[in-house]
Amino acid sequence: MSSDSETRFAFFPGCSIPTKYPGFESATREVCRRLGIELVDLPFSCCPPASNFKQVHFDTWLALAARNLCLAEEQNLDIVTICAGCVNTLKEANHILKMQPHRRRHINRVLGRKERGFKGRIRVHHLLDVLHTEEVVKRIRESVVREVPVRVGCHYGCHYFRPPRLMYPESLSPAESYVPVAMDHVLSHVGVEPVEYSRKFLCCGSPLGVNVDADASYEITREKLGYMAERDIEMIGVGCPACFEQFDMGQIHLRRVHKEKYDLPVLFFTQILGLALNVDPNKLGLDSQRIKPRKLLKSKGLAD
Repeated sequence: MSSDSETRFAFFPGCSIPTKYPGFESATREVCRRLGIELVDLPFSCCPPASNFKQVHFDTWLALAARNLCLAEEQNLDIVTICAGCVNTLKEANHILKMQPHRRRHINRVLGRKERGFKGRIRVHHLLDVLHTEEVVKRIRESVVREVPVRVGCHYGCHYFRPPRLMYPESLSPAESYVPVAMDHVLSHVGVEPVEYSRKFLCCGSPLGVNVDADASYEITREKLGYMAERDIEMIGVGCPACFEQFDMGQIHLRRVHKEKYDLPVLFFTQILGLALNVDPNKLGLDSQRIKPRKLLKSKGLAD
């Protein structure tokens, strides 16, 4: 693929993926390399997450997010991230600073101490939305080495598309709602069978476990897994590290507490794409899963 057709982005991997799930990052980098998407590394800090920091001191949360946006602005690059929480924070901060001049002036006074200033010249994307563009879908089709004939239940994660008026204002329905489809559509081009299931867009339960009640959070996970099992789903696809951990560890928890065995491997969407592009297994990080995918992949001719 020629350099003329490459797309460049400032790559924002977030905090938890590089430290806890480096396989998600390495799979992403290799898949993007093969698809002609150039990921530029910048000295980003934590996004920071909206769930706690934002509620404690809003302006500090906003200033930290603004610094990240400024780093990309200085390189004239849009940001692409693979974390639903990061895309939510950075999109919201970008929107607030563009639409609220009084907050922008205040934050720019803070940033000015480090000779930076927010100008509002870039956009923030989740990688799924970049992959879902017509040009990149074409590249995916051309790059497939082997199909991945697996029934996958896609889970997008709350922060990926909520609130819709902020995350996808250009794609709202007449009722001002938004139903994400990017993961289903992208994976369908590599032989995956995306399977619809009840309560597909229900939260995985992770925020409840982090902040309030772990047992209650796993009851939400249990409900979703039950609906997936009813549809004979073989694998869960995710685009958020917190959702990955909730489904992966949640199955261990439910096996211990309720003696229920679901045995559904949870894979990051770039790991699934990496299988189709025949990426070196060592770069896909498939050993980080507690629910090991090897048995399923072997039955589909995707592992030795």
